[in-house]
Amino acid sequence: MKLRHFAFFIILVVLGILVLQNIGKLGELINLLKNVNIAILLLIIPVRYLYYWSNSRYYVHFYRLFNRRLQFKKVYPAVVSMNFVNTVIPSGGISGGTFFANALEEKVTSRESFLAQAFWYLASFIGLVTVLASSFIILFFSNSILRVSYRFILIFISILLAVSFLVFAISLNETIMQKVLYISTRPINWLLKLIKRPAIGEVHIERFVSGYHDLIELFQASPRRAVQPFLDALICILVEVLSIMVVFLAFGVVINPGVAAAGYIFAMIFSLLSIFTNGVGAYEATMVAVFVALGQPLELSISVTAVYRLIAMWLFIPYGLWFYKQQMLDSDDDNNNELKHGE
Repeated sequence: MKLRHFAFFIILVVLGILVLQNIGKLGELINLLKNVNIAILLLIIPVRYLYYWSNSRYYVHFYRLFNRRLQFKKVYPAVVSMNFVNTVIPSGGISGGTFFANALEEKVTSRESFLAQAFWYLASFIGLVTVLASSFIILFFSNSILRVSYRFILIFISILLAVSFLVFAISLNETIMQKVLYISTRPINWLLKLIKRPAIGEVHIERFVSGYHDLIELFQASPRRAVQPFLDALICILVEVLSIMVVFLAFGVVINPGVAAAGYIFAMIFSLLSIFTNGVGAYEATMVAVFVALGQPLELSISVTAVYRLIAMWLFIPYGLWFYKQQMLDSDDDNNNELKHGE
């Protein structure tokens, strides 16, 4: 059995285990769907497709900075497969990122691939801050500003925005950034050691800082070159917010976009704690808590969060598996056929 076939078999086994672990949740989803407008909920399909579309455009636009003219139809299957791998083997994007780099290894260098992933995280961070600031403005001018929970969320958003600007300011100096990361990763590594996870070493920090400042130098001469890749990453974030709004609408509620955005971003931030809970609960609990704090009924908040999370995770799993098979097996078979014809 070839290595590619064995890897594909392992992925199928992991996917099977994942399905069995979540079979109860899928049953819950079916019960929840009895209370929603299915016609409206089906809008989630083109909305979720928009995520993959903008994610693929990001790589097409970013690699143009290095005069790499990648075709969208070639990048799109690799992006869908990457997201599939990240769902089946959660690892903070590392597994999917590695797979994506391997899929494009004949078209881009390893350094270009690393910079593409690094800028994706940077652009996503800036995008999240942008959406967070927008949600603050929307919530501030909402009629519920007098609610204590509303004011608490607004204060929390203000703190997050201040911390984000501080982090960005620190990151502009390579030496200071490296020292801060050395210090801040010590308690993190202590916790990682307790739960028997790989520590963040100095090599990882130095590589990250070096790549980050390579990006700064890349865009320093012409900042406008960063606009298109950034907009693509921003669209991906807005698609997630729009997905939540569609689910609320399917339950018969027109949600304030500021509430949907706050729920999503807070869930993203607190899901970082999932490293200590094996990915269980932090995202969902935070999203429900924010929705309730911003005036949504508890039962509705739980239902919307459950439907959104399950759809976001499972809707494109068969689609991703098909593209993953193409990337792993069919491309290998095509190459073998070409070699045979060449002989």
